Amino acid sequence: MFLGLLAASGTLLSWSIGTLAFLKASRLMDPGLLNRARLGVAVVVTLIIASTMSGLWPWDLLGTTSAESWLWLGLSGFIGLTIGDLFGFTSLRILGARRQSVIGTTAPAASAVVALAMLGETLSWSDVIGIMLSIAGVMYAMNTSQERQEVHNEGFGSYSLGVLLAIGGAICQGAGLVLAKKGMTGANASITPFHATFLRMIVGFCATYVVDVLRRAPHRPLKEAYAHPDARTAMFTGTIFGPIIGVTMSLVAARSLDVAVAQTIFSLVPFVVMAIMRLVYRQPIPARSIIGAVISVFGVVLLVTGTP
Repeated sequence: MFLGLLAASGTLLSWSIGTLAFLKASRLMDPGLLNRARLGVAVVVTLIIASTMSGLWPWDLLGTTSAESWLWLGLSGFIGLTIGDLFGFTSLRILGARRQSVIGTTAPAASAVVALAMLGETLSWSDVIGIMLSIAGVMYAMNTSQERQEVHNEGFGSYSLGVLLAIGGAICQGAGLVLAKKGMTGANASITPFHATFLRMIVGFCATYVVDVLRRAPHRPLKEAYAHPDARTAMFTGTIFGPIIGVTMSLVAARSLDVAVAQTIFSLVPFVVMAIMRLVYRQPIPARSIIGAVISVFGVVLLVTGTP
């Protein structure tokens, strides 16, 4: 339990830093290209880490994985990383870090529903109330006409489209976490989080080309992602803290905690983002955001301390 809570807290901090880095990158390059480029980097880094930690050659990492684990981890990579993060980067570009991460707290509900169906996990009434309070708090923080006007003024896209994509990304993220847990604890229960992360990344990376074909997006070679120095630096920073450190720790947390508990802790990302923006960038925090944060934290306490 302690290891899971520690890993979930580390995930929270890593994803918050990664969100701010990806915000900058998403406004300097196409979100689809950003998703592919950062997954490509993540494949290489997670391969090195997984091989070193397990003492296996790269081909052994691929060949020793059971078909069932490949299935669930592959689906997790496709749904959570290819689709979910494409939605996420596009909504991040439109809404900005604070707004996008706030809406991303709809992920616990998706995790809970999928976990109930696939993993047989149970939730107490206090867990359910905690999830509802957490989501209600952050949605209260977001629901103002001022937010709509600020998004319009920033000029990166429609507020409504950004919200829909953020919700879609959150649902995919929650479902991807559940599928990853099933891949790690199913037929091959000994598979490590580093190994699982590598498999998710390689499937997610390859699937970006398939998705581009399906959505008839123009082909953008990877070298375009490295053309702009600021975009390149932001992409690398976000990749290190997001899909490498953050995702790996999220799998450790998912393995040790109920998925809904882990995902709700992750949902505190917007409040860490707001704190960083206030302390580092001196941006004011709206009063509604503070009130929403209090409600959300209370919901998380109920969820973590509740008994099934």
